[in-house]
Amino acid sequence: MRSSKYTEHYTDTFITFKEIMRTVSNIYHNCIPDK
Repeated sequence: MRSSKYTEHYTDTFITFKEIMRTVSNIYHNCIPDK
């Protein structure tokens, strides 16, 4: 039970991290266009 809850939390954190990285990447490409 506890282990599945931990896995759930880890997955949520990972998804949030991926979303943040994608947003940062978009902002970066908008501010610094490819040459």
